[in-house]
Amino acid sequence: MNDQAKKVLSEAMALSESERENLAELLLTSLPRLSQREQAEIEKAWAGEAVSRAEALERGDLTAEDGASAVTELRDELRSVRSK
Repeated sequence: MNDQAKKVLSEAMALSESERENLAELLLTSLPRLSQREQAEIEKAWAGEAVSRAEALERGDLTAEDGASAVTELRDELRSVRSK
């Protein structure tokens, strides 16, 4: 993230929750939309990934992690990345 983006993020984080929500929605709508074909391909790929992970879990090749632990780990990683 460049300095300008860091500044924008810092200023955005000072906004109220509803203002950040509105800003996030505006930013997301500014991104290019996927075609229906592209969206279908992505959904098909994710469905295949879900089946693959479920099968790996059943075989014992993959272990499950509870949601709270996963979110905590992801937040810690994000804080680490942001502090760099």
